[in-house]
Amino acid sequence: FNTVRSVGPALGGFIVAAFGAPIALVLSAISYMVPLAAVLRTRWTVQGSPLPRQPVAAAIYDGARFTLISSEIIAAITRGTLLGITGIAILALLPLIVRDHLNGGAIVYGMLMGGFGIGALLGGVAANRIRRLVSLEWLIRLSCLACAACSFTLTYSPSPLLSIAALALGGVGWVNAWSGLGVSVQLASPRWIVGRTISIYYAFTYG
Repeated sequence: FNTVRSVGPALGGFIVAAFGAPIALVLSAISYMVPLAAVLRTRWTVQGSPLPRQPVAAAIYDGARFTLISSEIIAAITRGTLLGITGIAILALLPLIVRDHLNGGAIVYGMLMGGFGIGALLGGVAANRIRRLVSLEWLIRLSCLACAACSFTLTYSPSPLLSIAALALGGVGWVNAWSGLGVSVQLASPRWIVGRTISIYYAFTYG
């Protein structure tokens, strides 16, 4: 999921560069038909929970209460929120960097997004191998440092090639940081409440 979430914008950058923004928007709209069709065709078999049903307000309250008393989940949410606020600048400001700093256009933007996507793809493929070498905690730390190094390098990079290399490093860090933080929330949550803790985590990190 995290790999595709990073590679998708890179592919979008190439589509914008090659065919223009209107075609990218049309393809984006059409692409939603695929998951919708998959959901409609799926025959869901869900095992019933032995726990009694809760009113929605009580379920939300229990989820928020459990989150507040779990130091591990609070730590993951805090780190994810900080990473979201600071890390998103890499992608959000990239068009301005291309236009004002590198004096480029749609082609350069597509190339830079491609570098980010390739890094994310490689980071996703190598994730299991990396986790055998370092702990989850160190994976998150190193991934956040990779995103910071990417942002710092983009600020002063004089050339598209160096920027592409920085974005590839940022892509590796981006996909592994989000993956690591999501895993840490799930590991810290009992099965009966994991859906609620994950939803609170996403609300803050996407917020």
